[in-house]
Amino acid sequence: MTPQLPGWFASLAVLIFLALLIRLWWSPRTQSPWLAAALLILFNLVGFHWIFTSLHVYGLMAAPIAATATLLLALYVSLFTLAAGWFIRRHKLRPLAVACVITLAELLRGYLFTGFPWLNWGYLQLDSLLAGFAPVFGVYGLVFLAALCAAWLARLKPGPALAVLSLHLAGGIGLSIEWTRPLGEPLRVALIQPSIDQRMKFDPAHAKATERSLLELLAVATPASAGKPLAADLVVLPETAFIDTWQRLKPETQELLQRLVDRSGSAMITGLPLRDTNGWSNSAIALKPKLQDQNATEPPPESQAMSSAPVQPQRPSQEAWAYRYDKHHLVPFGEFIPWGFQWFVDLMQVPLGSFRSGPLAQPAFLIQDQAIGLNICFEDLFGEELIAALQDSRPASQPPSIWLNLSNLAWFGDSIALQQHLNVGRMRSLETGRPMLRATNTGLTAIVDAKGRVQKSLQSQDRDILLGQVQGMTGATPFNRWGNAAVFVLVALATLAAWLEARRRQRRAER
Repeated sequence: MTPQLPGWFASLAVLIFLALLIRLWWSPRTQSPWLAAALLILFNLVGFHWIFTSLHVYGLMAAPIAATATLLLALYVSLFTLAAGWFIRRHKLRPLAVACVITLAELLRGYLFTGFPWLNWGYLQLDSLLAGFAPVFGVYGLVFLAALCAAWLARLKPGPALAVLSLHLAGGIGLSIEWTRPLGEPLRVALIQPSIDQRMKFDPAHAKATERSLLELLAVATPASAGKPLAADLVVLPETAFIDTWQRLKPETQELLQRLVDRSGSAMITGLPLRDTNGWSNSAIALKPKLQDQNATEPPPESQAMSSAPVQPQRPSQEAWAYRYDKHHLVPFGEFIPWGFQWFVDLMQVPLGSFRSGPLAQPAFLIQDQAIGLNICFEDLFGEELIAALQDSRPASQPPSIWLNLSNLAWFGDSIALQQHLNVGRMRSLETGRPMLRATNTGLTAIVDAKGRVQKSLQSQDRDILLGQVQGMTGATPFNRWGNAAVFVLVALATLAAWLEARRRQRRAER
């Protein structure tokens, strides 16, 4: 296994890189901003190189077109920071104003055209001491603090460097604060990582083999467990584990799924597409055990006792779902086609869907004394949307005590996209004080605690089951209550302070 650098080292390297960009924007040399632009585009191209894999390897798009599309995405993502750099250079902004402009640029990228906040500067500080501010200001607050520290470092003076150290020490104190508290007993979980290659997943020729592989893993994860303390309370399959709707699954498959749930006493959540009168949705459903207690404690009717035929469980119907979640934040090009881009989608050979969006705040899935808040794929990039479930004031609503993300990142191969997405989930845990379960097709399947620390995980591309316990949490972080409003207030106050400082310097110069 290739040794990995510690997370704090990567966070420090990114902070120094951002300081270098700011230093180049401040430089009077004509070529400096061009060098900064080249470095930033290269940085994002490396960070998003896996888009080429999804378009060319799995989407079968011609390599030159896929490479061009990947470069254009890197240019688009870079454009926001480049615009901030142009503004910083033109107006000769000082550190506090620099932090405001970079933060506003990242906020704009996170909201514009449904938002694409992947790989923003805040996520890259997840393993630094600045992460202690995440429960208060969220990931965009870390953008502000990282940009402020980078601008101070770019001045190359002892005073600002001491301020950077002080801010990090304050963040370290923040990491020790317990914003939430345990709720109930830990939940025993089995997270299934089937590791089905994307080239096979939607291929009709491999559909039977794929389904058989899923059922084999489910059989291992749901043993007959009456009275066994190690049985899982919840078994989870990833996003679109089954590629057919529930109605199109074979009756024997439906029966087997319910029978596995019944014999183990475990609830099961699986991702699959659904279709109803409102159209298609990228969804997840839950099945709960129904028959194990009855079969274990009640004697069979006399007519059945005299019969040699085994008693068969009833076939579960659509009404038998214990729970349903429909994905709210859809992926452009993958789950909906932006206006004017049908020609681009036609260049790929992938099973794209035109899905409808589910509601923003959907009820949690209740199991024992825990409430599971679901999100699918890159929905967990939008912390301001996830906390809507925590703020739900409807009668009888129960805020999530545990997050659960279902994903299929097989589109991106064994690339850094898997670790990047895991870090996104870790950030959501840190912001909200809630643990995050991640059930993925090819990785990284993991259990993350309420402090954003990975407790257990599977290796990417492994076909395996992750067994473990997760402690649900209750209570609220400041971010749960304020969301991104706290960042806007922070930026507004910093902007005012920067303006007052600029006025004071101007008056001194006029004297």
